[in-house]
Amino acid sequence: MESLIPDADISLKAIQKRSDIALISDDVSTREELIEAFMKYLKLNRKQRRFSDYYSEKIFGCNVTDMFLNLSYRYRLESPIPVNETLFVSEPDLYYNKKAFDSGEVNLCFVIGYSGSGKSVLTKEYEGSNIEKVSLDDLVSPKDHYTLEELKKQGDLLYSFFTRSGAKYYISRDERDLFADHSEVFVKFIRFACKYAAYHKDKKYILEGIWTYLFFDDPSRFSRYAVYMKGTSLIKSKFRRMIRESSNTPLESWYRLVDFGVYAADTTFYDINLDKWRRYYEKKPETVLKEEENYFTLLRAGIMAKINSINECFVHGDEKGIRNIMKNAQASKGMDITEKTIVIEECKRAISDLK
Repeated sequence: MESLIPDADISLKAIQKRSDIALISDDVSTREELIEAFMKYLKLNRKQRRFSDYYSEKIFGCNVTDMFLNLSYRYRLESPIPVNETLFVSEPDLYYNKKAFDSGEVNLCFVIGYSGSGKSVLTKEYEGSNIEKVSLDDLVSPKDHYTLEELKKQGDLLYSFFTRSGAKYYISRDERDLFADHSEVFVKFIRFACKYAAYHKDKKYILEGIWTYLFFDDPSRFSRYAVYMKGTSLIKSKFRRMIRESSNTPLESWYRLVDFGVYAADTTFYDINLDKWRRYYEKKPETVLKEEENYFTLLRAGIMAKINSINECFVHGDEKGIRNIMKNAQASKGMDITEKTIVIEECKRAISDLK
């Protein structure tokens, strides 16, 4: 094992010169290249893999195995989940241009996904006075729900639209029925929002709703912005919506169940653009894919965070640090038993590897 590279000198170029380290770069472009890089990692001994994971975490923010899993999905030759099965099988959440949006280089983000998929989960980290979130559902019959003063409190973007070029869309449901094309307001607003955000660079804007992909079938038109997509399947999304909107009365719940079948079939027909959007953005180098958070993904994230800490102690020869991690895990009353067992065993292996 060669010497440890100081943190200040860690770079992909420096790592690639090392025969005892194997990383998977995020610029691989074929499945064959990806597998070849991962096989090189697997052929290393356990100590070398710990160093590789340490450097990978420093450069890419995840270990080598996670990088392989992320890129194997992105650079597949064909979808591992046939289009028809995406109605039933959830896919990872997709974040396109997240780094640029977080830094402020891009200030407009579109959040899309099936109705009921949990789109708000993707933007829960964005709060504050410098972020304006707009639910595109609020464009429907706004006069029934908000006065202009209340719209102004919602945010400048909505208020500016309904008092300027979109004034004729500030209407009630009865007035809306007079329009031959109900989709017009969504198309007009989205175009307005793009121009508005371009003139107000000091603020970030998030547009959430299904209407973007329903009325814009060319995803490349939005490649200059950030695009976040929920991967929750259609069936799971619709059940979530049904439960969310159902009342406590058995009769109303039954009606919702009956409506669900009709609504799901109708949405399946119109939501075909969602798959087109996903296939377009998932292979972009600016895209990050994340599994939807649930008990198992959160458990795995907790375990990996501990393992990364163990590896960091290992590469610096810090046996005391590893023993402290093990001691804390053994004494923890809130840690899941699975996480506790894995962390303790990993600490024992790391201490053994130090010998």
